[in-house]
Amino acid sequence: MMTMLVLAVFISMAGRVIFSPLMPSLQANMGFTLSAAGTLFLLVSVSYGAAMLFSGFLAAKIGHGRTIVVALGAIAAGLFVAAAAGGIGLLGIGMILIGAGAGTYPPSGIVMINESISLPRRSTAFSFHEIGPNMALLVSPLIVLVLDPWFGWRGVLLWLGGLSAVATLVFWRWGVPGSGIGAAPNLGTVGTILRFRTTILGMAILSAALSGVQGVYAILPAYLVAHHQLAPDHVNILLSASRIAGIIVLLRAGAVINRVGRRRVITGVLLFSALFTALIGLASGALLSVVVVAQPALLTVLFPAALSSMADIGDPRYQNVTYALIITVGISVGAGVAPAFLGVMGDIGLGWAGFMVVAAYMVSAVVFLRTTPEFGRETQAYT
Repeated sequence: MMTMLVLAVFISMAGRVIFSPLMPSLQANMGFTLSAAGTLFLLVSVSYGAAMLFSGFLAAKIGHGRTIVVALGAIAAGLFVAAAAGGIGLLGIGMILIGAGAGTYPPSGIVMINESISLPRRSTAFSFHEIGPNMALLVSPLIVLVLDPWFGWRGVLLWLGGLSAVATLVFWRWGVPGSGIGAAPNLGTVGTILRFRTTILGMAILSAALSGVQGVYAILPAYLVAHHQLAPDHVNILLSASRIAGIIVLLRAGAVINRVGRRRVITGVLLFSALFTALIGLASGALLSVVVVAQPALLTVLFPAALSSMADIGDPRYQNVTYALIITVGISVGAGVAPAFLGVMGDIGLGWAGFMVVAAYMVSAVVFLRTTPEFGRETQAYT
């Protein structure tokens, strides 16, 4: 099961983030600005959030496993549509499809882990699960480096679309059995979940972390090429290098979280990333390369700690709804609003200030955590 989920979340992330290292090529081919690039990522996030909110209805009807099959199929379709785009309009439709497919996955995938893995091993399970998206962040720039010179950006998307189609068939064959049935959301359940202070904190932590991981990642290639005149190939190498440390850290993340504690891990990682996110806006030359590589290095450890903590919010029967609400806001802000905001700030010549604002938001999430002691405690007593 875990292997199937790692494969699924790899495809879910790769389908979205492949556009970041491709963005300089897309801009050269279609002639759109940093703001337009940021808006495209916002479209992905909006469709991601909308699909996630309704994924509970699908999971309640066909089960978690088949819901993930539908998600992977939608991602494959979106990549094929984007590959056929002749302008930004059809490209946007393809990205909306990809976002919708990616958004359908998390509530079912995460609940499958929570229902199958005991609490003492859950942080380790989430750490293993996080290898999938972090491998996608690592290899996507390398895929572009290898395939773009030979096949162009359309060929890159077609190749990844074919891989997504194969993953759909593989999960349908081996990932569906024993996956369980989800709970359909209703307004009463949603209202109850939103009344928990820990729910709002979960949204703040996840959106801050995703701003550092996906928001910065999405706009960084176009920003570095436009404002620091770095070669696209050099930028893609930096992006891949920046993910290596995160994957290495994930191998011991479960043990670190169990030893240090979830709250301390979340606090330390957010402060570390906030510092280097701010430095992206201030550094130049060789120091800038060091900062780009270091900025996301520890953020991978945060997600197992945060996702494990969110399992303790509210009624366990509605975990998929709780995760859907929290992740919808996290993705919408971190992978949607953040790159759109950074794109606009870059176009008006204030890119440095944009990174400072994102860093300040990360610090504010730490302050919120420090004033909410019930989130992430090692023994939870509330429901």
